[in-house]
Amino acid sequence: MPKTRNETSGQRGPSKKRKADSEIDKPKKASSRLKQTESFVARRTQSKAKLSMLPALNLDILFEIFSHLLPIDLIHLARTTKDFRRLLMQRNTTTIWKSAFAQIQELPQCPSDMSYPAWAHLAFEQVCHNCFTTNIRNISWILRTRLCNRCAKTCLENVDKFDVEKNEVDKDILECVPFDDDYCGMECCLKSDRKRFVEELEAHKHDRKDFVEQKMTEIPVRIDHAIDCEDWSESLANGRANELQQMRTDRRNAISAKLFEMGYDKELDFLTAERLEDVEHSDYIPFHKHPLVKQAKPFKDKNWDSMKDTLKDYMEIVRAYIKKKERKDLIWKRREYAALAWFDYRINECDPGTFLPNQIDIWLWSPVKDIIEQPSEIEVTKDSFEHAFRGLPAFTNAWQTDKLEQLVRVANNNLKWLSFPEANDLERATCVFSCSNDFQHNLMGCYQEDESCIMWFPEFIYHRCNSLSRRRWGDKDETITDLDSCQSLSAESEAPGFRRRQWSTRWLFFDDKASRTVKNILTACRMPLSTKVQHLDREDPRLVCLKCSFGAKCDGERLFSIMTWRTAVQHNLKKHFGDGQTTFQRISSLDVLEVKRLEAAEPARRISALPNHPQQPIDRPWRCTLCRDRSVEKGALTLAEMRKHYTKCHGGMKAAIEEGSDYYRSYDRAPSQPYQVRMKPRDPDVDPQPGPMYCT
Repeated sequence: MPKTRNETSGQRGPSKKRKADSEIDKPKKASSRLKQTESFVARRTQSKAKLSMLPALNLDILFEIFSHLLPIDLIHLARTTKDFRRLLMQRNTTTIWKSAFAQIQELPQCPSDMSYPAWAHLAFEQVCHNCFTTNIRNISWILRTRLCNRCAKTCLENVDKFDVEKNEVDKDILECVPFDDDYCGMECCLKSDRKRFVEELEAHKHDRKDFVEQKMTEIPVRIDHAIDCEDWSESLANGRANELQQMRTDRRNAISAKLFEMGYDKELDFLTAERLEDVEHSDYIPFHKHPLVKQAKPFKDKNWDSMKDTLKDYMEIVRAYIKKKERKDLIWKRREYAALAWFDYRINECDPGTFLPNQIDIWLWSPVKDIIEQPSEIEVTKDSFEHAFRGLPAFTNAWQTDKLEQLVRVANNNLKWLSFPEANDLERATCVFSCSNDFQHNLMGCYQEDESCIMWFPEFIYHRCNSLSRRRWGDKDETITDLDSCQSLSAESEAPGFRRRQWSTRWLFFDDKASRTVKNILTACRMPLSTKVQHLDREDPRLVCLKCSFGAKCDGERLFSIMTWRTAVQHNLKKHFGDGQTTFQRISSLDVLEVKRLEAAEPARRISALPNHPQQPIDRPWRCTLCRDRSVEKGALTLAEMRKHYTKCHGGMKAAIEEGSDYYRSYDRAPSQPYQVRMKPRDPDVDPQPGPMYCT
């Protein structure tokens, strides 16, 4: 018996059960394939569906449909097919366009010289009219065009190119063609408008005057229409901006409600207060500027799960910042208490004007710093520092010694011919410092414009640059941050734009030129180099500059300018550039008496002889004891100003204020020096003869 195919291949044929199952599955598979085919055909039919048969509808039906569209919709519809374009661009469809424009509130009427499609294209399509670049919002209503920046350079013509004096046509162009300055910042017109006008002008050779007058009357109408269009466009933009802002506000409120339910009510109040004060930090972005919050989209509950974790992490950052800020504010509050306690201690226990640390140094003193940095749960008041202040005498002595040693190091680092081994040597007249912060001196009014910033003891100790700093400059040598934001450190009343800082020699340097000049002055006065400033001031010699006289000395015949020793130093620095070879001669004691008489009369003489000449500034040698290092300190005052200050700021606490208790001498400025006077001094080495000749 021959074998079947299955038998030959070694494969078994299907069993009866499998055959029965396959026969049962055939109708199911056929039904499934039928459904797939139907859905595929439906999709293809749907994807190929077009509006090609829409123009075949009754025109009344089409017009009714189109009358409910907006002008921009009609523009887009006209570009879909040629049939729609042909239909919508016909004159008999004007009613459709009017109905479409009627739906736009407050839109000015279509100009008589423009078609409705062109008017819709200008008003609603943000496309460059030359290169068709999209998203062009810069529109000129008077030129009736939208141009991108590139096309504005090629399509516009500047008014400067028209010569009205030589060309009559240019004059007519300026009067009859619309100009605008929205694009280039200067009056420009469209080249196409100018070209069209010239062609029309050529065509009206016989009635040129009437044509020009007609065009001139059209310009004011066009300008008024452009103003109305600008008002409408601005109101439309404002309305859209308000709509978007309201949408953002609603979204922010909805998200805030969700976060409130999660227990972030305190953080939300904090963020709201910061938004009202327009405060921003580097730690986190403001809540209303968060990417998930600032979106101009309605908030939907179904989207909350996708943003919940991100906003939760953000609120945890804000919570940590609030905790850090509360601690920081508490630290500053405790520092204020420490400053008040220090001011009271200084007034009661220290002599006014003593070289003492300010409140910043007190804050950094270990006993006070430990109290300030106690845990937040511990209450700290002004009285909390009373026990720590028992160690202030030792601290202030150590502080003074340290600062004076710093000055000694600054001096010795710049000296080659002299040395100051001890702090007491700072009182020598040859110890002269200068400040490199000239810009700051001008702002604080420390020195006159023609004066060099040279200082002797104790001026360089109390110099304002040592303890004042410009706000927002961020001194790198300070250990406490955010000093600019501390109101109690403000020095606005004394020096606008400045605040207090730790005492520092940052800007000081030893002035070798001035020191050598003092050395020459001491030599001329036959005084030792160890002479102190107070001794030289008490001696108060008068000198003449021998370099100005080319070496000639006093002989009773030569006219000299007579100077004090401080003025002589300033003179050498200014006139002779600090020449170390400049020599001086001291005049005789009899001549000094006459010089002082002339110096006393010199201010009145200068006022009468030179009324417009700058006079010496008023000497303000006093400072208020109660206001020292406070934000209300007025700086150096005259005695009359000090009395008014006490009456106004301290309530007239005393009938008469006293030096040394209520006010003290300001040591940051040199004593006021008299004017230089000119005379013919006699030779001091010869017995003075009677009847010397003086000249004012």
